[in-house]
Amino acid sequence: MMDFSATGDLLPALKQFFGYDCFLDKQQEVIRRLLAGEDLCVVMPTGAGKSVCYQLPALLKPGYTVVVSPLISLMKDQVDALCAKNIPAAYINSFVSYPEQQDIQFRTLRGEIKLLYVAPERFQTVSFQRLLEESCPEMLVVDEAHCISQWGHDFRTSYLRLGEYISRFGLKQVCAFTATATPRVQEDIRTQLRRPEMAMLIAGFKRGNLEFSIRECRRKEDKLRELHDILADPMPTIIYASTRKAVEEIAGEFDCIAYHAGMSDADRTDVQERFMSDENPVLAATNAFGMGIDRADVRRVIHYNIPGSIEAYYQEAGRAGRDGKNAECILLFSYSDRFVQEFLIDMNNPPVEAIEGVYMYLRRLWKEQGTTEFELTMADIADHCDDVKNESIASSVMSILEKNGYIERGYRSGNQGKIRFIKNLKDLSDTHEQEKTQRSRFIHRMIGHYGESLSRWTSCTLTELAQVAGLNVEQLRRVLRALSGTVLEWDAPFAGRTTCLTRPEEAELHIDFDALELKHQFELDRLNEVIAYTRERRCRQRFLIEYFGEDAGRWQCGLCELCQGTRRSFTSLYATPFRPSSPAPRRKTPAVKSPAKRISDCDRDDLFEKLRAVRLKLARSRHVPAFQIFSDAVLHELVQVKPMTVVEALRCKGIGPAKLPFLPVILAEIAEWRENNMSD
Repeated sequence: MMDFSATGDLLPALKQFFGYDCFLDKQQEVIRRLLAGEDLCVVMPTGAGKSVCYQLPALLKPGYTVVVSPLISLMKDQVDALCAKNIPAAYINSFVSYPEQQDIQFRTLRGEIKLLYVAPERFQTVSFQRLLEESCPEMLVVDEAHCISQWGHDFRTSYLRLGEYISRFGLKQVCAFTATATPRVQEDIRTQLRRPEMAMLIAGFKRGNLEFSIRECRRKEDKLRELHDILADPMPTIIYASTRKAVEEIAGEFDCIAYHAGMSDADRTDVQERFMSDENPVLAATNAFGMGIDRADVRRVIHYNIPGSIEAYYQEAGRAGRDGKNAECILLFSYSDRFVQEFLIDMNNPPVEAIEGVYMYLRRLWKEQGTTEFELTMADIADHCDDVKNESIASSVMSILEKNGYIERGYRSGNQGKIRFIKNLKDLSDTHEQEKTQRSRFIHRMIGHYGESLSRWTSCTLTELAQVAGLNVEQLRRVLRALSGTVLEWDAPFAGRTTCLTRPEEAELHIDFDALELKHQFELDRLNEVIAYTRERRCRQRFLIEYFGEDAGRWQCGLCELCQGTRRSFTSLYATPFRPSSPAPRRKTPAVKSPAKRISDCDRDDLFEKLRAVRLKLARSRHVPAFQIFSDAVLHELVQVKPMTVVEALRCKGIGPAKLPFLPVILAEIAEWRENNMSD
């Protein structure tokens, strides 16, 4: 093979391996810097071609590269695409049988694998650690690197130990790639990977083929009417909603495909295949859908509800138009959606009482049962802890306890079930000796491995059974279902994650609760950034580009409704209701002096957001929670009254003499708003 890196011309390599004739923005710079051995954190949005940025250097380097990927579906899609191009790539996960895992690792040692994809948990296994010891990879690539940061929108605890393994095995070059990382997340990535000198490169956020727009909708009926109009023109479409309930309502209303985390693995796989194969699929989904779904001709991404952060919004919207052709990114904005997101943020950031209550419950179980290991579902925890209102809060509490070292949580693959054969073992072994089917192979190899002990209950994990039978886990499950009750009895293992109390003797928690509150406030601030985006009056893409730290210069997309001057007012949206619906009765408003300029709900919401921003600055300067400055109810009162003097402000409900120090800056903000919105 020609040494492309030595010639300085990378285009022949790009053409040979991937069939592309040219590089996208900044791709070539990233590749050259990786070939030079530089540690680099690359922030590129979905569709900007970041995978090629590390795949091509991996192919040109002499050894192999390990790619850390968070999802099995994501690594499978990546490897399938590479293998289709005759590129030597493989993945190891729990769905790969143990003999296949061993074979892949041997092939890697022999230099036959150039790109090896693994989940972060793989670093905890002895066999993979042995591979790293015997043959250190040329490069470690952490894909979806925002998962390593607690400030990222998809924080994942298992990523936290990567820095430890990087140091332990002396990995030479470490790179991180993500589509969504603010400066704060970027710094956390470097810290967690223990690479403080890692360079940053932010590029590719300009998507000149994407038409961003916001359609403001006051009620659900308005959103449904908008969807009805939009979907009249068939094309591949994703509709993102915040809740499973909303997804199911959309799917029922428009007879489209639904996808959310509450569905079974088989159903979700079926949905993914339909979305990839149908000519013009319309799919309603929560944010559980998208990572690893590589359909380039998605022409529309619609957000039925506002997402919780600009990072999440841009990653999801960026799934449109990955083929470079024009596509639409439409946000159906209703101010009330922010309360749904605030609820979800509260679920992910449980109160101190909930954390302490769960820990006390676990210690009580330890004392009662005499063991530190428990098989508990999130429902069990919610049922026994008063301050844990639902399973989502329980899950968040367990993540916090795990991160702080008070518990260790196992993985489903390590849970043990029990099996026994109920027919004569010798007869079964003779009958299935030829191993002509997966069932025969399983029966014959199990008897050969376990012998007479199979006549009694025998404990084992699904992974162990798969290794013995030479099947992957999914094949094994099908075989067990087929044989149960006729050939064998199978007591399935616990379906959840086991919990081990690591420091049961410690009665009190030593957790930085101030840091947790800071994280909670950080997520609320990110939600406020989404609201600010909806109020933007410049180019929408320019706002997004600058948010991620890329210099936009004077660039404008020329496609969004702001660039084209086609932003619609509220009043134009509610002239006709959606189908069976009738307009809601209008509430009479008290008589006021009639300004020349009508004040809409949109403008009132705008003032509320401005006052929230002022409140946040006051709270931060005093290092107190925002509600201690003014509650939301007080802010709504201020928006309604719009006082011009301190005396008028003191008449508002909830404002007393103790609030006097905060009033000047609040009144100044209201005065500026009045000047811009109520002038004659």
